[in-house]
Amino acid sequence: MHRHFLLICLLLILTSCNLDNAPKPVAPGQEQEAATELPPLPPNADIPTQIEYSRKQKDRILKLSPDSPIPKVEKGNFEGLKYFPVDLKYRIEAKLEKYSTNEKIKMLTSTGTQDEYIRYAAVKFIIDNTEHSLDAFKSVSTDVDPNRLFIPFRDMTSGKESYGAGRYLELEEDGKGSYTIDFNLAYSPYCAYNTDYSCPLPPTQNTLKIAINAGEKKYHN
Repeated sequence: MHRHFLLICLLLILTSCNLDNAPKPVAPGQEQEAATELPPLPPNADIPTQIEYSRKQKDRILKLSPDSPIPKVEKGNFEGLKYFPVDLKYRIEAKLEKYSTNEKIKMLTSTGTQDEYIRYAAVKFIIDNTEHSLDAFKSVSTDVDPNRLFIPFRDMTSGKESYGAGRYLELEEDGKGSYTIDFNLAYSPYCAYNTDYSCPLPPTQNTLKIAINAGEKKYHN
């Protein structure tokens, strides 16, 4: 189970914004610092331990990969991203309700351009006895897994504890209609680290009126 979970986590690490710009994993010995590899994750590790482990793996990739979005001038002092503590309150069962039409929309990006997506489904879930909904999108690109659902969102931490432009979640559609979404895996787009990147911004309807105190915090103070 944990191997599959880590595979998803590392996939999320490598698919923020433009897939062509994703940093490549560092092979052991590729750089001097790569010698300090993480010890294997125990096979019986619980979910919080798996999440913490995946965060350390992500930090290692961001620091060592030549394609990392972390600016070169900051890499030497990079000690890892900041996160909210893992909180299983934000690991939630959700329902996926497909829209009747595959409406194509233009999503504004951080550089003022527009990216095209398919408004595919509503992801509905309950936090603190209140139902919330976020739109899930599919890329129009044939280079992206057609089962990959993209969920950009903002919440009451945006611009305060977390990146102001919003964060991302992803799901893999499995046809069952019932899913687990984990806001502990919410991550910032590359433009949060480096303004050279262009990243889609969450549409208005994907602004939650609650604070999601889970996932990645903002990179810059």
